[in-house]
Amino acid sequence: MEAIQTMASEVLVNVALGVITLLGAYAMYYIRIGVNMAKAKTSQIEDDATRKLLNNALDDVESLASISVGAMEQTTAKALRDAVKSGTASREELLALGKQVFDDVKTAITPEAQAIITKNLGSFDDYLVKCIEDAVRKVKQEDPYITLDGELLASGGE
Repeated sequence: MEAIQTMASEVLVNVALGVITLLGAYAMYYIRIGVNMAKAKTSQIEDDATRKLLNNALDDVESLASISVGAMEQTTAKALRDAVKSGTASREELLALGKQVFDDVKTAITPEAQAIITKNLGSFDDYLVKCIEDAVRKVKQEDPYITLDGELLASGGE
């Protein structure tokens, strides 16, 4: 009888150890699932934060480019374009004015915003040039007539 009890105790101990091992394996499985879900949530939060920072940086650059181009248009660009068309000024002066707007906007944008745009779009300078070109296009669309050799022409006629 004692041999049966010893054998039964050993079987129960082995079964109990097997159950504990199985429960441990299930616990590890669910812990891994929990960790993966936490990682996914964290990356989503980081992506949302990065996306928000990127959108804010893009909005800032676009806004500043539009304001700078508009201000430059009001102060010197229109007169300089007319002077270039009439031959009293060179095209290089007009290009230098564009470079000045580029430099002013680039200086005003924080290095962090420039880094975020570069990381996500590849080149801050390329993005800024496109923003400035778009702002110039909008300014030209707002003025339906342009002066060319003393004549008024619709902007679509050029």
